[in-house]
Amino acid sequence: MKKTWLALMLLWPALLAGPAAAQDSEPWALLQKVRQSLVDAGPTGAVFTQTYVPAGFTSGEQESGRLALSLPDCLRWDYQDPYPKSFLLCGGLAHSWNAQDKTGRRYRIDRRNEPGLDLLMLGVDDLKKRYNATARTVEGKVEVSLDPKTKMTELADAVLVVDPASLRLVRVAYHDQEKNLTRFEIREYRDLSSEGQFSPPRTIRWEDS
Repeated sequence: MKKTWLALMLLWPALLAGPAAAQDSEPWALLQKVRQSLVDAGPTGAVFTQTYVPAGFTSGEQESGRLALSLPDCLRWDYQDPYPKSFLLCGGLAHSWNAQDKTGRRYRIDRRNEPGLDLLMLGVDDLKKRYNATARTVEGKVEVSLDPKTKMTELADAVLVVDPASLRLVRVAYHDQEKNLTRFEIREYRDLSSEGQFSPPRTIRWEDS
């Protein structure tokens, strides 16, 4: 479950397009602009495919579904294939459930103390103290690399790839400390007119953890 929240936070930095030189030298300035642009955009949805590749392998298992975000507070992932499950984080309260079950988990998360979630919660000046960031242009996409300055329990490194034509994040990849790779491909962004999906379903009986 913790790795899922790590992925959730890494979703967001969709860099704004700009000159290649600026991208290479000012990744933090770009992240600042993107974070604000996502807040201004309001509720947004997309389709994702997640691949988990164990250390030492070149391929792995895939899952797919839809995601929704309403920054700066709410993230939701609805996995559809091969097994349905949902995760919702709003503020410091997290919910996880399967629509076919009658019960789900509810628990508190301090995003300031969660590696990865801090990328969404903290300002750029604070993030600079935790991560080194570099950016470059690769085959028309903007690639941003984040490396923790000190060792973290989960996150070893992360790469975010953005399509500057659409100004949206199209890939997220990160390694955990065991060198396992998790990769997300993201596509079909769209506006969401309703924010009702950022409330947990009322038909589920919640168990506090």
